[in-house]
Amino acid sequence: MKKIRALLISVRLKKDRIRQNSLDELRRLAETANIKVVEETNINIQEYSAATLIGSGKIDELKKFAENANADMVIFDDDISPTQERNLEKKLELRIIDRTYLILEIFSSRAQTYEGKLQVELAKLSYKLTRLSGKGRQFEQQRGLIGARGPGERKLEFEKRVIRKKTNQLKKELEGIKKGRSIRREGRSALPMPQISIVGYTNAGKSTLLDALITSNYTVYSDDKLFATLDTLTKRVKLPSGGYALFTDTVGFIQKLPHSLIAAFRATMEEIAQSDLIIHVHDLSSPFMDKQHIEVEKTLDELRAQNIPRINVYNKIDTVNNLENHKTQLTGFVPVFISAFKKTGLKGLLKKTEEELKGKWKNREIELPIEAAGFMKEIYLSCVAVKTVFKVKKIKLSFKATDENYKRIKLNLRKFKKAVIRSLKLLYN
Repeated sequence: MKKIRALLISVRLKKDRIRQNSLDELRRLAETANIKVVEETNINIQEYSAATLIGSGKIDELKKFAENANADMVIFDDDISPTQERNLEKKLELRIIDRTYLILEIFSSRAQTYEGKLQVELAKLSYKLTRLSGKGRQFEQQRGLIGARGPGERKLEFEKRVIRKKTNQLKKELEGIKKGRSIRREGRSALPMPQISIVGYTNAGKSTLLDALITSNYTVYSDDKLFATLDTLTKRVKLPSGGYALFTDTVGFIQKLPHSLIAAFRATMEEIAQSDLIIHVHDLSSPFMDKQHIEVEKTLDELRAQNIPRINVYNKIDTVNNLENHKTQLTGFVPVFISAFKKTGLKGLLKKTEEELKGKWKNREIELPIEAAGFMKEIYLSCVAVKTVFKVKKIKLSFKATDENYKRIKLNLRKFKKAVIRSLKLLYN
């Protein structure tokens, strides 16, 4: 199948600074959508045109540029209005889309779970609804009578009603799924194990990291593309001193993420705020890593996760030549350097993870009678085991657990001891 050939455009006012990584990211988005980028350019203007965004003079230049590049489509890095889209398509005789539409199409093709598909559909309907009001002559408002309602207006209102009805249906379905997720989250909390969220800019290597951390044969899908995975995935990971933690891979962040997508995926992303710890993964090979860090932190603040302890992980050390320089520049961040692909530095990351969990998962000690050795399994599976010392008639366990977990363990131990005593009485009587 022949690929669509696209021309990428970034429009900036002459008085503003050009965002240098903007078209670089738009190019990655286009490639992710299987679109061939043939040319890209920045257009600097004095002021925005309400009719065409860039004005008639720039349109003539752009038309010649597109013809020389043999482009089928023009993709604008910023949002364009329905009127601007229609006028540009008429003058350039090419299909026109904007960054938001492109991201929505990528999300649509990437969503795998039922919830993910519902979220993307909701976002696309929200985007479509905002663009119906600008249909212009397509939905002609009047036919010669001032104040009269023409057939176009009736069609426009009908389409809006259909979209709103479908939107409400999707919201109800997603609310039901949200309640189910809340129940599952409570179930995970009752295990109990530390809850850790892996966050980061899209394509930073979050899924590759989760795949590298788990010891089972299960493979987490990952790809060198933006938004390779959209659906959250939680897996149990063994910690160095024993015990397990639950690591959740989350959807990647990106600058200028459409508001409709943020709203649709908010319920999924809110799980981050329930974490004991956040692992923020950075792409060390990206020249725009600092800006990407700011974008992720801004989103975490919006999710009210700013007070959750976090580890700044710098991934892809196998792709950079000046690692020592990076380490010197990032000393203030208390960083951990890894290569998830090469599985390098993971032991250090897990050790740092245990250190950061100390605030909530406190050191505990408990002694078991030798008859209660079977109870050890519960502690090993549900807590972070540190040390086990076998004595003549007792077993001393050192482990980490939250206050709630420790109370539950002591209660279950009392029940276990009573059951053992009853069994011994029956045996010797």
